[in-house]
Amino acid sequence: MSHRSGHFPPGTARRAVRTAITSPFRPQTYLNLLYLLLAFPLGLLYFIFLVTGVSLGVGLLVILVGAPILLVVFLASHVFAAFERASARYLLLVEIDSPEYPFLDDEDATDGFRSLLLGRETYKAMGFLVAKFAIGTAAFSMLVMLFTTAITLFLTPLYYQNPNVHIGFVTNGDPVQLTPSLQLPWHDLLVGAEFAVTITEWEVTTLPEALAVSAVGLVALLLSLAICNGFAWLVGQFSRVLLGPSSRAALEDLQDGLAR
Repeated sequence: MSHRSGHFPPGTARRAVRTAITSPFRPQTYLNLLYLLLAFPLGLLYFIFLVTGVSLGVGLLVILVGAPILLVVFLASHVFAAFERASARYLLLVEIDSPEYPFLDDEDATDGFRSLLLGRETYKAMGFLVAKFAIGTAAFSMLVMLFTTAITLFLTPLYYQNPNVHIGFVTNGDPVQLTPSLQLPWHDLLVGAEFAVTITEWEVTTLPEALAVSAVGLVALLLSLAICNGFAWLVGQFSRVLLGPSSRAALEDLQDGLAR
């Protein structure tokens, strides 16, 4: 069926499960993780450079010192963008063609600076570099949260007997009472339902329980790798939109990829 019909193609769920299970055995998974790990320090570097450079350049334009500072910032943005295209090519296996640089073809320095200042590709590159900081922050937070939880659960059999470690749902002896309710108006009446749920304390104390928690951690680890692969794919397609020569073609490829 078509993507517009609102239904997924046959075998989508089976293919997604197979992809998640095979994630640890595919080298591309670890290239994706490397790209995501590098995203935060690189994004922080780009953000600091652009904010500092643009602020100084604009502030010092009145004494003509700002013009060369802005020139350096704009040129460096294209250099950083070229590095990001290479990173996407070698780590994410996403081919991104270099855009045209009209300012390199202008023989007059003034025309070249004007082309650099007003060129769309300059601001697309700078926009990606700023977005890379947000991408890096999200990637770092995601990696820490997902893998800390998954690895902790997976290694439960190694430390569940440690008296200083408590694994499970620990309430210090006091059960947790939950009373979810639902109320709906019906004519002149108010119809509702209320449920009482009591959650008592549970803690891993035996090897079978520790192995069960470890199995949950293994599933969580596989899901974490699959989520990171999906996020890296989205970042790669986003890179094509802002760093490539044709945003429309990249968006069409992104829509086709989401439809499959």
